[in-house]
Formats: sequence, structure tokens, C-alpha cells
Amino acid sequence: MAEFTVVHNGSTNLPLKRTGEDGLVIPDATIAELHEDCRRVLEDQVRHGVLAEEYGFDRISYTEHHFQLAGAEFSPNPLMTEMAVAARTSEIRLVQLANIVNWHDPIRFAEQTAQLDVMSGGRVEVGVGRGYQPRENEILGQYWGGTVQDQEKNRVAFDEKLEIIRRAWTEDAFSYTGEYHSIPPKHTKWHHEQERRYLEDEASEYDLEDYIDWKEGDLYSSGLWSPVVSGGSTLTGLSVFPQPVQEPHPQLWQPVTSYRSVRYAAEHGMNGISFGDPNVGKNMARYHEAAEAAGWPDHRPEHDGEPFEFGWDEERGRGLATGLWVFNTEVASEETFERWKLGLEHGWDYFGPFGFNRAITGDVDERATAEAIIEKGVAIVGDGEEIVDGIAALKEETGTHDLHLGIFFESAGVDGEVADEQLRAFGEEVIPYFEDEG
Repeated sequence: MAEFTVVHNGSTNLPLKRTGEDGLVIPDATIAELHEDCRRVLEDQVRHGVLAEEYGFDRISYTEHHFQLAGAEFSPNPLMTEMAVAARTSEIRLVQLANIVNWHDPIRFAEQTAQLDVMSGGRVEVGVGRGYQPRENEILGQYWGGTVQDQEKNRVAFDEKLEIIRRAWTEDAFSYTGEYHSIPPKHTKWHHEQERRYLEDEASEYDLEDYIDWKEGDLYSSGLWSPVVSGGSTLTGLSVFPQPVQEPHPQLWQPVTSYRSVRYAAEHGMNGISFGDPNVGKNMARYHEAAEAAGWPDHRPEHDGEPFEFGWDEERGRGLATGLWVFNTEVASEETFERWKLGLEHGWDYFGPFGFNRAITGDVDERATAEAIIEKGVAIVGDGEEIVDGIAALKEETGTHDLHLGIFFESAGVDGEVADEQLRAFGEEVIPYFEDEG
């Protein structure tokens, strides 16, 4: 069996060109044109997500990226995009790969993801990450330990935020004190008579002291106009509204690259996904071993401590997935295929300097060509039958019980309608094969 997630990274529709002796690819467009194109990309993402449900995909996912001049990635708010998709669909599950939680206030993030879960009828699976690009991390994460230039500090902040998010999703009388967050801050005045009476009434299942340290009078605040701040009481607990529909909370995902991140996801009951990884079978084994050593952790009580199938367990929706690019040559012209390959290189010209080229070329300084990416199996190209064969070969090679693929149909320099046509072809020609196989 196989499951399929459509991943949209928000690459530009604008034309591309090669530069320099090495052929590095950039947009052939102005900054003003990139701004205009980003508006089209947002429309493309919503339309692509709605089509994904129509053509039988299990999940739709968007990334989170900001500020990029070269048009490789654009997806500033995947939750907002998925709210638009949720309003137009009824079954497809909504994933983000991933929200970089080190850039977010965890309480607001818990509210927003829970709101999406409520409004989609319980279809959300929440992807979280720590970030790796300094321009994004140092700007958006500067307030909460989100720096990518101090990995240990970044990881402590990430752990803290995840604990806050989980507790906000699942607990009513909630408080937390950590290095980056104090919830609520100890100085928070809250002398509110209405809430005191509610908490002391038999209607409430909690006691006053669970939320408020009630004291009469405050000499230091007596001159203030509001009794809420001058009454002498302080806030001790918090309820975050809403909480998710799914109990106890939505499944968590994390993109993984290093052995450390694979192990972390497995040990914390999170699904993992690796993008552009020609050695995904090795990471599946590492994930499975780490989960077994940790006692098969799962956020759902009925599954916690129970083994799941190697690689991906479709029944449980648990395990390690892999992401790759797919292009059906039968439904596109040769000229479109060449533009798609140029766009593939454009993306890797952006990702490569962060270390990802090493998986393709063995050398971070060597460009990854489209031919090398295809040869490594990071992209599957051909007619419908050849795509089926490529996926079946990956399933056999990794030895996974079920296979979960995240698929990019988009490519920079190729407009959104082409990506939609690729999605349709996959839904018509490939998905039925694996449904029949199951």
C-alpha cells in the first residue's frame, strides 16, 4: 500500500535563465515582478490543494518560508492557506512541512492550529521544525531563542515551545515557566470578580486557586483606575481556547535530515519526512530502531507503547515518509519538460549551499544538475507506467510495509496550471495502481 501527500513549496512561475560558467539558475524578472507573482502563487496553492482532494490524494502540505529573492520557496503562512483549502474540501488531511515553531509564540500557535482543526472537522496534522536558514531564523526567531547560529540554544527553545503547545492543546488549568516563556508571567494582575465567582460556583470543575491567587487590595496599585489590576490578585493559570477536535491532539510531523533529528522525531511520537534523500531506507531503519528503543511512543493512548510497521504504517498513520519530485512526460511538451528541469536545478541551486547538494553530488560546492537529481531517484520522470515502476522500486528497496510519499509537482519557471496537470495525471494513472495493489 502507499499514501500520497502533495507538497507545494511556492516556487515562482516567472521565467528563469542560466548565469555564469557553472550555469547557476536565477529568475529572469525584477523584484517588483516577484512581488506580483507571489500573489499568483498563493492562488495556485489553494487551487492545487482542492485538486489534490478531487484526485484522491491523502494529504496536502505547504512549507513555511520567507524573504527569498530568487523565488525558490514562498509560503509565509501555511495555516492560513490551509484554512482556505479546508473551506473548499471535506476529506483531505491538512499538513504543514513545516511550521517553524521557533519563529512563533507557542500560545498563539496552539490557538491557530486548534482553530484550523476545529474548522476543518479534525483534519489537521501539525508539522513542526527548528529552521535552518539564518535570514529567516535570526529575524523571526530573535525573540525566543530561534537562532540557527547556536544549535543547542535553538533546540532548547524548540523543546520548550513544543511542551507549551502540547499542554495548551490538552490541559485546562495550564501554566509553564521556562527559559524563554513564562505563562502566565508572575506579575500578571488579575482581580476579576466575574471570573472569581465563576470559579467558586458549582458550574466550574476547577477551583479559584487553579487560575487566580486571590488577594484583597494592593497598596502599590491603589491609584490605578481598574480594579482588575489594583485589586491585589495575580493570575496563576490559563485556559487556551479552542482546543483541537482530535483527541488528545493532532499528529505531529517533523522534517528530518540528520540522525539526531530522525531519533528525536521517533522518540517523541512524531512522524518524520526527509526530502531529497537518496538514502531514505537507512533513515527508516534509524527511525524504527529509535522508536523501538523509546518504547514505541505515540500521542494516542490506544497506540502508545505498541509497535508499528517498518517505514510507514498506513493504518496508524505513523512512521517515516520521504519527499521527491515527479514529472509525467506524456502529459507535457518537450519544451515544458525542459523548463521543468531548469526549475528543478533552480530549486537545488538555492537548497544546495545549505548542505543539501552533498546528498546528490557528494560535494556541497558542486551543483546538482537535473540529470543527477533524476539519476539519484530524488525525482521520478517518465510516463505513468514508469512512475509506477519507480515508486514500486523505492518501496521494494526500502523494505517498508507501506510507503508514504510527499510529492512536488511544481517547479520554478513552470506555471501553476502545469503543476495541476501533473497532479491530475498522477491521480488518474498512479494512485489507482497502488489502491488496486492494496
